[in-house]
Amino acid sequence: MKKPTKIQRIASLLNGLKKRKISAREQEELDEWFHSLNVEPAEFENWIAEAGGEEIFSEQLLQRFNQKLAAGRKSKSYFYYSAAASLLVMLFVALYFFSNHNGQPIKQNISFAKHATAPGGNRAVLTMGNGVQVNLNEQSVGYISQQAGAKLYKDTGGKLVYNKMSANAQPVYNTLATPRAGQYEVELPDGTKVWLNAESSLRYPTYFSGSDRTVELTGEAYFEVAHNRKMPFKVITSNQEVTVLGTHFNIQGYKDQASVSTTLLQGSVKVLNKLSGNARLLFPGKQSNVYVNNGAVDIHSVAIDQVMAWKNGYFIFENEDIQTIMKLISRWYDVDVEYKK
Repeated sequence: MKKPTKIQRIASLLNGLKKRKISAREQEELDEWFHSLNVEPAEFENWIAEAGGEEIFSEQLLQRFNQKLAAGRKSKSYFYYSAAASLLVMLFVALYFFSNHNGQPIKQNISFAKHATAPGGNRAVLTMGNGVQVNLNEQSVGYISQQAGAKLYKDTGGKLVYNKMSANAQPVYNTLATPRAGQYEVELPDGTKVWLNAESSLRYPTYFSGSDRTVELTGEAYFEVAHNRKMPFKVITSNQEVTVLGTHFNIQGYKDQASVSTTLLQGSVKVLNKLSGNARLLFPGKQSNVYVNNGAVDIHSVAIDQVMAWKNGYFIFENEDIQTIMKLISRWYDVDVEYKK
């Protein structure tokens, strides 16, 4: 009897998986093959067809990968992100075989940590003006502290809230910082709401005084700014300044990125390049980019749902390179990815 070819064997295993008639040893063989990704592009197309098409095969892999990731976790946030990780497996398969123009496999090894990795959650550290640090995910609901011009609370939803008081002293500055695999929401003394993404920080006063409301951002945050025509709201990042009266927008400005991106959802904002002094108005559905060592302010249309996916518990990728994707995955799962060409 003629020994089946590799593709015939894989097709047989996939068919058994589809029909739910596969032994533990066969499943182990299929898993080993899948992780090795050791087939040629032409064979890849053939066994996809043998498996019943891309949709069926993708669904099978997603279910299998979700079972491994779930490990008893059933939170809503975890489902979203484990599903994204499952789809990422399919992305790696596609990239491995079809990413370059010649259709040849990419000869690149990608190493991951070998321990189980949980997704991020509601985690942050608050550093108050006197240097005292509060781990907010360990802080109980209720009163936290009183500082110049404000009382601090953690509400029942886990949000950090500043209640403005009459101020007789100079405001002090607080810094809210999220770790990798952390996010947090804060309501500032003027009623402005800010959602910090993973590995980000926001520096702000305990109350706003003077002619404007200025905060400093590193990383990524979504702002819903309370309207105050007499006191504009300003967000300072490494190389740009955004000025608004009251609006909804997202800023992404991580230190390892080549640019700071500002995306407007509602209202209008002014984006200033601090290097050149160039300033442009931004309107809803548009995104500006201010690049390091470049005096321009580039503006283009953008898919709002893709930009805001992180706030709603999703990943959405479109026309992104693998390094960009894995930076985002790394921040949320707190893992390091090493590329070896």
